[in-house]
Amino acid sequence: MHCWQRVAPDKMISAKEFNDLPPKLQAELALAQGHYLHHRIRGWCKIDLYWLFDFYVELWFLYDLKSIGLVRALTSHTALEPYLETIRLKIKT
Repeated sequence: MHCWQRVAPDKMISAKEFNDLPPKLQAELALAQGHYLHHRIRGWCKIDLYWLFDFYVELWFLYDLKSIGLVRALTSHTALEPYLETIRLKIKT
């Protein structure tokens, strides 16, 4: 059993609950249960966007594309703005 299965085996969690998890667990959960949507490049990072449960998640991969430097649930419209020019996203209002 993966450690993310102990946290959210059959239930949805909120973006707040997700952001309260340890980063390693956040990454495992996003990669295992999230739906990849798009990526963008910022400096030395490739940033992958995922849809997980009912919120968006970013995984920031460092220049080697193996190390994850940051994982976060996006909780504001402003955080999604870098993606809006290249893809269409459903945004709750």
